[in-house]
Amino acid sequence: MRDTSPIANPTVEHRIGPRGTCRLHVASGDVRIRGVEGDQVRVKADDEAAFRKQFTVDSGDGFLDVRQNERLGLGILGRNESIDLEVELPHGATVKVESQSGDIDATDLSGDKSFRSASGEVVLARVAGAADLETVSGDVRVQGAAPMDLRVKSVSGDVEIRAPIVRRLDLGTTSGDAVLDAELRGEGPFSIRTISGDVGVVGRSGFRVEAETITGDVSSELAAKRESMPGRKVIVVGRPGPTLSFRSVSGDFAVVEPRQAAQPLQEEPMTEVDATTDATTDVREPSRPSADATHGAPATHATHAAPATHAADDAEARRLEILRELERGEISVAEAGERLGELDEVLR
Repeated sequence: MRDTSPIANPTVEHRIGPRGTCRLHVASGDVRIRGVEGDQVRVKADDEAAFRKQFTVDSGDGFLDVRQNERLGLGILGRNESIDLEVELPHGATVKVESQSGDIDATDLSGDKSFRSASGEVVLARVAGAADLETVSGDVRVQGAAPMDLRVKSVSGDVEIRAPIVRRLDLGTTSGDAVLDAELRGEGPFSIRTISGDVGVVGRSGFRVEAETITGDVSSELAAKRESMPGRKVIVVGRPGPTLSFRSVSGDFAVVEPRQAAQPLQEEPMTEVDATTDATTDVREPSRPSADATHGAPATHATHAAPATHAADDAEARRLEILRELERGEISVAEAGERLGELDEVLR
C-alpha cells in the first residue's frame, strides 16, 4: 500500500501554497520527491547535522530554495558529504531540482517539473503535465498518469517514456536508446533526435514518421504505408495522425506492437506505396479463420464481439473522464492513478 503519511520531524518545513515553487540544488546525494495534498513543503535530510553545515535555505511567500554550498566541494582537500533528501510537497507545485551526482526519484506530481542530473538517474512515476528532464550519464524513465508535455535530453543514458497521451515531445539522445509508449495527440511538435541511439515507438495510434538517418534503418511491425521523399524515409502507421520527426546519424527507428494490450481490429489491410513506381503492395494481411475450418465460428465470434467492444468503449470513456478531472485539478495524481488502476483491475 502506498505510504501517505507525512514526513516525521522534517529538517525544513515551509508553506508555499498548493501552486508554489520549490527549488533544490544538490551537489552530492539522492533526492526523493513525493507529491501530496496540502500547501506545505517538508524536507528531511538523512544527516541533519551535515545538512545544517552544508546547505543554505531561503524561503518566502510561495517559494522555498534549498541549496548545497558548492564551495565545500572544490579541490581535493574539501569535498561535500553525500546527503540524501526526502521531499514532500503539494502535487500541483512547480519543482526544480539540479543534482551533480545523485539520482532523482519523483512521484505524484502534476505541476511543472524540471530535473537535471549530471551523473544520476531521473525516474518519474504517476506524473502529469509538463516535464523538462536532462541527464548526462544516467537513464531517464517516465511513467505518466495523464497527458504530458515532455522535453528530454540525455547524453549517454537510455530514455523510456510511458504515458497515456503525449501532447508535445522534444527528445534528444547522443548514444542512448529510447522507447516511447504513448498516444501522440495534439498540435505537437513531436521530434526525436539521436546520434547513434536506436528508437522504438509503440504503435498505439495513427501517426506519420518523417525520418532522416544516414546509415540507420526505419521499420514497422505494424501495417504501414511507405512513401519515398528526397532525403527522407516516410511511413504512415494507421489512420492519419500527428507527424513525428526522427533524425539520426546511425540510429535505427522501429514502430513496434503493443506487447501487453489487445490488438485493435483492422477493417482492411494497410498497403505499402512506393512513390517511385506507383505500385501498391500489401504490407500485412490480418489472419482470418476460414468458414470451412471453423464450421460457422465466424458468426459466433461476431455475436460475442459486440459486448466486448462496448465494454472497451465504456472503459475508455471512463479513463478519459479520470484524465480530464486530473487536468482540471479536481483530483490529485495519486487519486487518478488509483482510479485508473482499479479500472484496469476490473477489465482483467
